[in-house]
Amino acid sequence: MPSHRTSTRRRFLSAVGATTLAAFAGCTGTADRFDGTVGDGVDDVENPTADWPLPNFDAAATAYNPSPVGPTEKPTERWRVDSESTPTARVTVVGDTAYVPTWNALLALSTKDGSERWRVGPIADGERSPSPYFTGASVSNGTVYVGTHDDRGVLALDAETGEERWRYRNDGRYYATAPLPIEEGDYVATGDDRGHVAVLDAETGDPEWTFDAFGAVEALAGSLTTLYVGTESGEVYALYRGRGMWRRKLPGAIRALAAQGSTLHVGTFGGGVFRLRGGAHTGRTEWHAEDGFVAHRGMSLADGILVGSDLARSQGIETETGRVRWQVEGDFGTPPAASHATAYLGGGSGVVAVALDGGVGVEDARVFPKRWTFSTDSAVESGVTVADDALFFATSGREQDSPRVYALE
Repeated sequence: MPSHRTSTRRRFLSAVGATTLAAFAGCTGTADRFDGTVGDGVDDVENPTADWPLPNFDAAATAYNPSPVGPTEKPTERWRVDSESTPTARVTVVGDTAYVPTWNALLALSTKDGSERWRVGPIADGERSPSPYFTGASVSNGTVYVGTHDDRGVLALDAETGEERWRYRNDGRYYATAPLPIEEGDYVATGDDRGHVAVLDAETGDPEWTFDAFGAVEALAGSLTTLYVGTESGEVYALYRGRGMWRRKLPGAIRALAAQGSTLHVGTFGGGVFRLRGGAHTGRTEWHAEDGFVAHRGMSLADGILVGSDLARSQGIETETGRVRWQVEGDFGTPPAASHATAYLGGGSGVVAVALDGGVGVEDARVFPKRWTFSTDSAVESGVTVADDALFFATSGREQDSPRVYALE
């Protein structure tokens, strides 16, 4: 009896043969015959948007815009500008403004030509850090929410002018994860390096409720009225208005969360990737990909595929089974993004676009997942943002090059 691997290889070769024959016959779109519906993209999108308002797109931290707003063919530069400081997190885009967090400043740039609209830099005195080190910026209802490593803590800024509206800080030294607008933007969830979680009134910055977790808060995700928290100590919490609904200890530090209703996907450092159940089995492991990617600050939960990256590869894992559907080798040490049926990976030498379904093939035997590659002079440091029919990202720079912000279309 043939092994599973042999059987898969035979089906793969048959699929490739059928594709080749169809191509000679003048047919197109033959890959759909073998790929099914997973990763094909969502065609009927509710409330489509060309924005990317949060570092991981939405409160659930899916890093996936189902609308086809990203380039599927190799793009060209719309613009690039020097940022003067190393980027710290993914660019966010709302309307015609891109918000770029760096070590020394939060920049607001025009999406059309990269010109600067405003910036918020270091405070004049009293800071305990040599630079603010801004987190990713979250934009909701005309306000930008961003965390810092200095005495200001969390800032709420006017999205048009950068003027400060309020600030919040507990006893922690810094905020490593971006503030997360939840419950339609009425509240903003925050977490600091001492495990202090605070859900703030979005208008005033006053705490609505607080919770103390074990370990520095590294990831936040929301689903309806549930707030998920992941910490450096490997703890995952599900909170409802300050009360713990469940708690799990996982191997390895928590690096990324992505929610799908009451089901939670968790990326760890050294412990693999988990899917934790909702419903009657809330918090229990549905599957565990032990050899899965080491999530770096984010994953993309996109049309049945969980995309994650590390310094050695990027993988697409089927969310229903936990099986690796495709893998691309390379240094992709930044959080991925996805739009419709394409995943975008930032890495040491530029940006790679990958077919979300993994290309032609059967199960884990697939070829031609890459759509295109765009090379840069230095490493993509921020991850990729898909918005305004373009891609936005920032590079780290080298000795002879300054850090830069790019827009591709």
